Formats: sequence, C-alpha cells, structure tokens
Amino acid sequence: MIAYPSGQEPDFWQPNPADARYRFALGKIGDRAPGSPPLVVIGMNPSHARETESDRTVNHVIDVSTREHSGWLMLNLYPERSPKPKALKSFDAALSLANCEAIEHVLGLVGATEVLGAWGNMGGSKTLKTALPEVRALLNRIGVRAYTLDPLLKTGNPAHPHPPGRPLPMLGPKVYLS
Repeated sequence: MIAYPSGQEPDFWQPNPADARYRFALGKIGDRAPGSPPLVVIGMNPSHARETESDRTVNHVIDVSTREHSGWLMLNLYPERSPKPKALKSFDAALSLANCEAIEHVLGLVGATEVLGAWGNMGGSKTLKTALPEVRALLNRIGVRAYTLDPLLKTGNPAHPHPPGRPLPMLGPKVYLS
C-alpha cells in the first residue's frame, strides 16, 4: 500500500461511493482561490490509486502539482481499472461516453482551461487507442488545451509521468498538443 503525502489525501472522487471496477476522477480540489484550478492530468486508465490508497503515478502528479497549483486531479482516457492496459476489456462506447461526460463535468467544476496529457503509448491497449480520439474531440469541443511538460514520444503522444524506471522530471516548458 502506498500512502498519499501528508495533506494531499483526495477529497473528490467519482463515482462516489467508489467503485472497484471504474474511476472517472480522483483528486484534491478542496478550497481553492478563484482562477486557481488544480493540476488536471489525463492519464491512460486508473490503476491502483483510490480514495484511501495512492500509487507511484499519482504521488508523482501530486509532487508536480505542489509547484504551482492549489491541488491535483486525475482523469483518464478510459475509466476501467487495471494495472495492465492490455488487460482492459473490449472498448465499451457507453462507458467511454460516461467517462467523457464526467471529464466535461469535472473540468467545468474546477474551471480548468488546460490539462496535462499523460497517457503515454497506452500500453498497447486497443481500448485506450479507441478512447483517445473521443477524449481529444471532447477537449477540442469545450476549448480545453492539452499540454505536456516533457518531450513528446516518437508516436506524438505525451509521456506517462511515471514510466517503468524512474519518474519524468516534468519541469517544462509547456508544449501544447495539436
């Protein structure tokens, strides 16, 4: 079990109550000043982190969020939980639509106009590769820009914040995705 850094425990998650099969959003959005949204990250799919337990990726996002943001918020291309993206079930259009609706709701709730893209090469998952265009279309439709803080991968995707080995520095500058 990996603990959250002290004072960084999540105060927001969807669905609430939590569901062991899916997670649409997880974060610490608390009391923030107007115009000061949390660091919003869109990853691949939820793995181990939940409202009571963190994981290495989320703890790295939390660390990066403390540089300039009032909190942190994890969203994903697809909400099915799995530590292995290739093990995801076949793409479910209704579940993907529910995920996009949750993303839109949460981005509006926190007033985010940009998100940190962090989905990497999606672990070879056909489900994630199918979900990506839907999430990108949603972001375009609502005018939210995605960016990366590290060089793009050869595939043109933003890197995952904690690839195998050690975490990325995530020091910037921001590079917006097209």
